Amino acid sequence: MMPSQSIKAVVKYKLLLLLMLLVFSSAQAQDIFSVGPALHFNFGDKKPKVSWGVEASLWWFEDRFPVSGNLGFDRRKGSTVLYMQAQTGIGIAGLSAGPYLELRKEESAVLGLQTDYWVNYFAGLNYRVRYSGEGTQKALGIYVKAPLSYGLDEEDGEEDDWDWDWD
Repeated sequence: MMPSQSIKAVVKYKLLLLLMLLVFSSAQAQDIFSVGPALHFNFGDKKPKVSWGVEASLWWFEDRFPVSGNLGFDRRKGSTVLYMQAQTGIGIAGLSAGPYLELRKEESAVLGLQTDYWVNYFAGLNYRVRYSGEGTQKALGIYVKAPLSYGLDEEDGEEDDWDWDWD
């Protein structure tokens, strides 16, 4: 299979997984900000390496559809990876994708695409795949995130919109 065909197949399967997650769930929750540490076992490179990092996520719901963005870093011997992703899912499972930048100690930086599949509820497991011109890197990880609610209480009856009608 050609590299572009394999990327298309991966994207197709991710979209199918996302559709299944959203169809077979009732996605109702509150708006949440979460942050916490992660530990990964990276393989698929020259030599397996352990990495650690911190990730922060912001979740909200658009017409019952779960939307999120995250950003974080991943540190291992000889390199630091900075990333941000768009993500979606239900409380216990989801997926995310976005760009990453790997800053290396003795080599040039690498820019690529990172995808994550996760199972959790504030503590969980994830499977990460990074694609770049140099090949594919994979990792299994565990993480914990502390949730903080930032939405308004529904009982207040207030909306988070500006009222431009000053009459």
